[in-house]
Amino acid sequence: MQGTIPSEGMGRVSIVRHNELVSQPTRSVTPFGAVLRLARTTRGLSQLALSSAAGTSSRHVSFLETGRSRPSREMVERISEALRLPLRERNRLHVAAGLAPAYPNEVLDSAELAVFQSVIDRLLASHGPYPAYVVDGHWNIVRANPAASALLPSDGERNLVRLTFAGAWRNLITNWDDLAWPAVERLQADAARFPSDEVLASLVVLAVTQARGARQSGAGSSERVLCPIFRLGDETVRMVSVVAQFGSPRDVTLEELRIELFYPADVAADEYFHRVAALRSASAARATTHSA
Repeated sequence: MQGTIPSEGMGRVSIVRHNELVSQPTRSVTPFGAVLRLARTTRGLSQLALSSAAGTSSRHVSFLETGRSRPSREMVERISEALRLPLRERNRLHVAAGLAPAYPNEVLDSAELAVFQSVIDRLLASHGPYPAYVVDGHWNIVRANPAASALLPSDGERNLVRLTFAGAWRNLITNWDDLAWPAVERLQADAARFPSDEVLASLVVLAVTQARGARQSGAGSSERVLCPIFRLGDETVRMVSVVAQFGSPRDVTLEELRIELFYPADVAADEYFHRVAALRSASAARATTHSA
């Protein structure tokens, strides 16, 4: 009597049937499945919850994660919407599925973003004499008006996280202990949106390491908004910060840009920035006269 005898090997199942060896390879997780599973679990969603939000079945989500099904572009978009993925992560999901990226990712200086550069430049200029700077998705300062440039160190460091936690600004911010953990939480939330971003992950590690020992502000804090207080020379400069972003962006770069606008929190700070701006203008006028 003939039978079948299963035997297992590395990554494959071999079945002996009628004295013949038939090999059937086991399925491995596809790049799309791995990226999808990471995005889903990072956001604390079950396959059932994701399938409900994406308008499909949990069985189909399971098949997508294990590689038994291949997604269409429409399904990738539906899943991206259900997971509320940022545009960079949506592109990553498309590429993992073997599709072209769905959203452009132009550099800020490109001709395609010229209109938006103009908007940013006008906003920075009009915000004077108060500081304003533009931060990219990795917290790098990529634009700054003269008032903000005056606060930047001469060592060339332009990453906001490194400046605040391990650079020149740490000693300049008098309420650093109050700001440290809220800043860490903001950074962690940002990194959670991009779970595969090693740059953001490294910045989180740096911030958490440096923040150890700093006090954590409780729910009973009297501060309505936590903002930096700088010690600039002999002056204590209190500021309030506001973050501006482009509405409904469809370009990766534009979505990730943040424009940080600082306003004086009291009369002393207002007078300080106007005085520094006047000195800057006088210095520039002298330089122009000498060059002529």
